[in-house]
Amino acid sequence: MPKEKEIKIEGFEILRFTLMTEKSIRMIEEQNKMVFIVKRSAKREEIKNAIESIFSSPVMSVNTMIDQKGRKKAFIKFKNPEAAGEIAMRLGII
Repeated sequence: MPKEKEIKIEGFEILRFTLMTEKSIRMIEEQNKMVFIVKRSAKREEIKNAIESIFSSPVMSVNTMIDQKGRKKAFIKFKNPEAAGEIAMRLGII
């Protein structure tokens, strides 16, 4: 079983960056969702585990899509009602 430090390193390999557009910020405020650009080969369960290990916040659902630029977007909905806003403040998005 991997150690917590190893899991966090793997998580940072999966997550590329947070998407900061008007629409994604509105999703944080209204839907408790965040949008991340992730590694194209990452699976939903891997993305969920990476988010939970890095931000220590339980995830309700993960939806993914490939955009026109070929990037994989992950839409993360959190179980805690204010989790997306708190994480966005920690990252300096809001």
